[in-house]
Amino acid sequence: MAQRIQPIFDSILADARCVGGTRSFIESLQEQYTRKKSLSRGQRSALGRVAEQLAAAPASIDPAQESRLNNLITRATEAKDDWAVEFINSLKGQLSMGRELSPRQTEILEKCEARHSDEAIAQRDNWASSFTSEMREKLKIAASYYLQNPPYFKDMALKALGDDSFVPSEKAYKKMVENKFASRVIESAQAEPKFNAGSHVMLRSTAHSSVTFARGKQGLTSRKGKLGMVIKADAKPVSSPARGSKVYSVLFFGETTPAFVEERWLKKGKR
Repeated sequence: MAQRIQPIFDSILADARCVGGTRSFIESLQEQYTRKKSLSRGQRSALGRVAEQLAAAPASIDPAQESRLNNLITRATEAKDDWAVEFINSLKGQLSMGRELSPRQTEILEKCEARHSDEAIAQRDNWASSFTSEMREKLKIAASYYLQNPPYFKDMALKALGDDSFVPSEKAYKKMVENKFASRVIESAQAEPKFNAGSHVMLRSTAHSSVTFARGKQGLTSRKGKLGMVIKADAKPVSSPARGSKVYSVLFFGETTPAFVEERWLKKGKR
């Protein structure tokens, strides 16, 4: 059995036309075959179909079409558009196997070309060169908010906080930074503090039933009406899109553990 199947694997994987998903599939079959020394009937049939398709496929795809796809792969690679690179490589593999593109695949391909046209590249370059420090600050505030409130924008948020040279696309930036939730978070984070360090404050009667303390959450019932002192404004990144969510570190008199309290729950303290 090994002598009959292994040469098929060798022949398929040695063929440069076998790329993309087809190659990945054959490699996974070979890995299983190497491990188990056998394939199911369905797997053997699938292996045979790939071998037959390669045997019937043209020696190469249309040169103009190949040039078109290779040029687009180069542009997408330079733009770090990994999805587009993978998609276009899969199209090359499909054409190499003698299968035409579907209308939907052609439509997506044209959208990829538009996304990486000379005009689109010029717009991206202009966007990147005009990306200001103020825009980066807003990006980081939004990134911190979304990492505290998963699962949205996780990958982009991690890049924004981990790489000071990272510039998202204009579309991605507007989607993450300029939506109504992030806009409120940024507004709270960038607003001037209503209470400075050393200010005396009290909790409002409408304060939430719990406030985050350094050692966890504790009820506020015994702290309402109690005087405290602001240790620091902007003590933690804003985590709520509610108005007035700037975070303060407040030490209530008679206690040793400071609380992190949002601005909306505080008022000027009375001695």
